[in-house]
Amino acid sequence: LYHTILHSYWLFVVTQKDNVQKMFSDNLDLSFMDVFALFGCDLLAGGLSGAAVTPVISAVDRALAENASGRAKLWPSFFGSLREYASRPLTYVRGPQFFYIWIIYGGTYVAANTVETICSLRNEDPSGPKWVATSTVNTSTCIMKDRAFAQLFGTAVASNVPMGAYAAWLSRDFLSMGVFFTAPPIVGEMMKEYTGSAQSGYYAAQIGLPLILQFVTAPLHLLGYDIYNNPKNTIKQRFQFMGKDYLKNVSIRMVRMAPPWSFGTIGNKEIRENLHDYLKVYPKRMQSTLVYHVSG
Repeated sequence: LYHTILHSYWLFVVTQKDNVQKMFSDNLDLSFMDVFALFGCDLLAGGLSGAAVTPVISAVDRALAENASGRAKLWPSFFGSLREYASRPLTYVRGPQFFYIWIIYGGTYVAANTVETICSLRNEDPSGPKWVATSTVNTSTCIMKDRAFAQLFGTAVASNVPMGAYAAWLSRDFLSMGVFFTAPPIVGEMMKEYTGSAQSGYYAAQIGLPLILQFVTAPLHLLGYDIYNNPKNTIKQRFQFMGKDYLKNVSIRMVRMAPPWSFGTIGNKEIRENLHDYLKVYPKRMQSTLVYHVSG
């Protein structure tokens, strides 16, 4: 799959060489191959970062789905998945659990990186375009993953996912998008007198806010699974289900959020910048801070 993406990217850039040069004409010190190399860094950094965070995330999502359906307890499922991945890594990498999670986070990192590069080359503010690009990629792939995991690890016979389940998951993503796109830079600026700089404050906020929000979004995440597994439940039964093992579900969601949106975003940024240093290619007006839409 990744080979196909890279091949398609190469064909696009080669066939659109004149348009690419015209688009980034302000950066006269960059050749066409420099621009090509920058986008290659975006793809490689995003793909590697997505692969690095995938095992823990897929184990958490499987545990949540199996616990919600009654197939397995939360933590036994989580640790059992990790043991299974470690004992058969090639089987895991070729399977749907790796694919769906990697597409979400690798795709979101690549979208953020690419928009950052384009806007830097064009001397434009990346906030709006990055919001649209990462929101589109992250939300659509998260819904695809939730549907697949519900069918793979739920108790119901594979069927169309009810609109109510989609609504619950979209609400989860909408709340996440609002908090994690806008809040970390603002909170980081407020924290700089305690952390020493706005950037270190931003990193502290990026680590902490995804964890705090799980007290709100974890029930919405589980509500989608309950609507799928038990479509005839009453409203009272749904609230009882969301309240069952509340702190356990919040805690494992915290475990899930830390790899992609605390450490994964930082890792993606560091890999991308190191690749730029290695290749000695930089946009003329490269933005220094990557901000991600966060969901899932």
